[in-house]
Amino acid sequence: MDWYTLIKLLHVLAAILWIGGVFIMLMIAMQALRSRDEAELVRTVAQMGWAAERVFVPGSIATTVLGLIVATLGQMWGDLWVILGLAGVAITMALGILVLSPRVKKVASTDAVTPETVAISRQTVTLVKFDCAALFVVVADMVLKPQVGDWTTVTIMGVVIIAAAGLWLTPGLRRVAAA
Repeated sequence: MDWYTLIKLLHVLAAILWIGGVFIMLMIAMQALRSRDEAELVRTVAQMGWAAERVFVPGSIATTVLGLIVATLGQMWGDLWVILGLAGVAITMALGILVLSPRVKKVASTDAVTPETVAISRQTVTLVKFDCAALFVVVADMVLKPQVGDWTTVTIMGVVIIAAAGLWLTPGLRRVAAA
């Protein structure tokens, strides 16, 4: 096995860890929402903070660094799919750092189930839905590897991101600004 293949394997494993962790936490949070158990919802969002520090952040950093190495070793910097993948990762990392992390920390910092912590928890789950959709589009980008001129694939990915933003990001951020 050469270095390129080893680094690519580590890149994919890190991505699985990151995206799989986000997806599982989202499913648990959605179950808490469906059960209408506000205490469970707040606990789940607090656990997202724990998972972020131990799984999501290290996984995202490892995925990004290893991906940059793979792109360099494979001389792929001219490929559209590499640029789109980096843009997608940048969006989800910015959302995590600038919006999700502060909100999750606020919920985790208190043991109380208050109207405020419940509202923040609901908003957080809404925003994580967008984050998860964006991560799945990044995976599709990595697998499908669209090039310049592959407008069908790029358009479908763009429509998914715009639809996800309309469904979850815009309302979630609107509620965040109002809080």
